Amino acid sequence: MNRHIGVGVLWNLTSLFLSRGASTIFMLFLARFLAPEAFGLVAMSAIAFELTNVFINSGLGSALIRSKTVSDVDYNTVFFTNLLLSLVAYVALFAAAPYIAAFYSQPELTSLIQIMGLVVFINAAKVVQIAILSRKMDFKAQMKANTFGVIVAGLLGVTAAWSGWGVWSLSVQLLTSALVSALVLWMSSQWRPALQFSGESFARLFSFGRNLLAEGMLEILFQNSYVVVIGRFFSAEMTGLYFVAKKLSNLISEQLTGAVQRATFPALSTLQDENAALYYKYRQIMQLMMFLIAPIMSLLAGLAPVLFAILFDSRWSGAVPYLQLLCVVGALYPIHALNVNLLNVKGRSDLVLRIGIFKKAANLTLLFMAIPYGVFGILLSQVLGSVLALLPNIYFSSKLISYSFFEQFFDIVKPQFCALLAGMGASLALQLDFGSATAALLFSGIVGLAIYLSVSLILKSEGAVLLVEKLTAQNINIDEGK
Repeated sequence: MNRHIGVGVLWNLTSLFLSRGASTIFMLFLARFLAPEAFGLVAMSAIAFELTNVFINSGLGSALIRSKTVSDVDYNTVFFTNLLLSLVAYVALFAAAPYIAAFYSQPELTSLIQIMGLVVFINAAKVVQIAILSRKMDFKAQMKANTFGVIVAGLLGVTAAWSGWGVWSLSVQLLTSALVSALVLWMSSQWRPALQFSGESFARLFSFGRNLLAEGMLEILFQNSYVVVIGRFFSAEMTGLYFVAKKLSNLISEQLTGAVQRATFPALSTLQDENAALYYKYRQIMQLMMFLIAPIMSLLAGLAPVLFAILFDSRWSGAVPYLQLLCVVGALYPIHALNVNLLNVKGRSDLVLRIGIFKKAANLTLLFMAIPYGVFGILLSQVLGSVLALLPNIYFSSKLISYSFFEQFFDIVKPQFCALLAGMGASLALQLDFGSATAALLFSGIVGLAIYLSVSLILKSEGAVLLVEKLTAQNINIDEGK
C-alpha cells in the first residue's frame, strides 16, 4: 500500500512539475506578448468550458475509479454517455455564447467561446482512459500525456502570439493541449470502446456520481464567481491580473494537492471499510501536505514583488497584492481538498454535496457584500470564506474516522505558524540592497527556508517529525542492505 501510494504520488508530482512547470514558462512568454486584457477575456469564458467539462464527466469517472469491480459494459456505458453529453453541452455553449458576451460587454467573446468550446468533445473522450489508468495506478502514462500536451500546446500558443494572433493564441494553446493529451492517453491504454450501453450500469455509477456532478458544478460556479464579478463590475484588465495571480497560486497549492489526491484516492479506497487504517494513512497525508505547501505559499507571498519584477513587465505589477492574498487561500486549500477526498473515499458523496452547498452559500454572501469595496475587498472576502469553510470539513472527518478537531488543528497550525515566520523573514531580507533582483530572490528564499526548517524542528511540527522518521528509516534500510 505505502509503495503504491508513494509511486503514484511520485509520478503525479513529476507530472505536476513537468506539465505545470512548462505551462507556467509558456504563460510567462505569452504575458510578454499579450496584455492583461487578453487573459481577462479567456478568464471570462473559462467558466463556460469548465461547467461543460463537469457536466460531461458527471462524476462517472470518479465512480469508475472507486468501484471495487468494473466491467467492459461499465466502461462502454460511461464512454457513450459522455459523448452524448458533450454534444448536448456544446450545442448549449454555442447558443449561449452571444449572451455571455453581452453580459460582459465584450463582443469578441462570442466567437472565442464557440471555437474554444470544441474542447468539450476532446475531454469527453479522455474520461474512461483516465479512469482505467488510475485504477491500475498507472500515473506514469498520465504524466506523459499531460506533459507532452502542455509542451506542444505551449510552443504553438507562443508562436501564435508572436505572430500577432492576440487572444486567439490562448485558444490555440487550450485546444492543442487537450487534443495531444487525449491522443497520448489513447495510445497508452489498450481499452477500446464497443457498442454497449447498460441502464443498470449507468444507474449504479450515477448513484454515486450524481452528487459529485452537482457538487462539481457548484464548485465551478463558485470558483469562477470571482472572475465573473470582477469581469462584470470592473474591467478586463483587472480580470486578467486576477486570473494570472490565481494561476500562479494554483500552480503550487491546488496542483500539488491534486497530484496527491489522484494518487491516494484509488489506494485509500481499498481501505474504505477499515477506519483505523484509513485514519492512520489519511492523517499522515495531511501532515506531510501541510508541511510542504504552507512554506511554499508563504514564501511565494513574501517574494512576490521581486518575482514579478523578474518574470513580468510593468503591465503586470498590479497582480502582486492579488497573489499575496490568494496565497493565504492557497495555504488552506489542502485542508479542504483532502477532507473532501476522504468523504469520497467513504462513499459519502451526499455529504460532499451538502457541505459544498453550505460553504459556497457563505462565500458567495461574503463576495457580494464585498463588491462595493473593490477587488481588494473581494479578495479579502475570499480569505475569510476559506477560513470559515474549514469548520464543516473538519467536523465530518472527526465523525467518519475519528480524526478529531484538535488533532487536525495542531496538524495544521504548526506548519502554518512556521511558514508565517518564514514568509516574514524572506520579506524582510528583500529590504537589503543586493543590486540584483535575482540575487535578492535567491538570498531571501534561502533565509525563509532556513527559518521554516529550523522553527519546524524546534516546535516538532508533525509533518517535519514524520518526514525525518521516514528518511531515517529509509537510511537504516539502505545500511542494512549493504
